[in-house]
Amino acid sequence: MSDLIDVPSRSYTFVGLGTNIQGTITFKGDTKIAGTLKGEIRMQGESPLSVEPTGLINGTIYCDNLFVYGSVEGDIRASGRVVIYPSASVQGQVQAESLVIHPGSVVNMDGKTEERFPTQ
Repeated sequence: MSDLIDVPSRSYTFVGLGTNIQGTITFKGDTKIAGTLKGEIRMQGESPLSVEPTGLINGTIYCDNLFVYGSVEGDIRASGRVVIYPSASVQGQVQAESLVIHPGSVVNMDGKTEERFPTQ
């Protein structure tokens, strides 16, 4: 039985390649998206959200810190930092405390930074 994970002490989510989820989704803990999510994405607390190179989010994201390596189509409301990496594509409106866009990323957005946006 040593192969069992102590689930109560862990708080993370991985949405794998080929997975498609639609609706209003709330995550708690470190979350990595390699599949496709459509709808409203909400992160609880200050848990980081990462959109992996194969990941696609189509909808509105409410989070603290967001790291985009894949694609986001929709609005981002981050109370912390949004980092867009060279492999990323972002289309929509971005509101964040800070915004970092690395050279090579594809960005078509309206952006605004302000100290500690509310995520609600």
